[in-house]
Amino acid sequence: MIVWRLQSRKHPLINSEGARLTGGRWNLQGTSVIYASETTVLAAMEVMVHHGGIPQDYVGIKIDIPDDLEIGNIEVADSWPNLVPEELTARQGTEWVNACIQAVLRVPSATMSNSGYNYVLNPAHPDFVRISFGFELISFDARLHRLA
Repeated sequence: MIVWRLQSRKHPLINSEGARLTGGRWNLQGTSVIYASETTVLAAMEVMVHHGGIPQDYVGIKIDIPDDLEIGNIEVADSWPNLVPEELTARQGTEWVNACIQAVLRVPSATMSNSGYNYVLNPAHPDFVRISFGFELISFDARLHRLA
């Protein structure tokens, strides 16, 4: 399975530092994870939600998850995402990381209802080394950069 991530080219290819420093929807501050999305469009939406646009120095990261790797899944209530506090999901994700059962967790995107799924990768899991990362050239419409 291929998933996607957009990040600054100044960061290392495999980078969990931002999530560890700030926390996120599915991790508490201090917990290292890597966020990815099922499509490049959803990855772009996620970046735009956080940055108001796609920063000029962002590049695509193509992430190849082996088909035989078990992927965890979190189902959410019909009230997703409006009535689900981020603190609750951050605790759930951190508990998943600490349990170290899978290297990948499938979670719904909170950017827009029914917009697709994101994937949380656990760098501490032994199977994480089986996941491949590579830079991918992605062209963005200039209007997406102007928003940032």
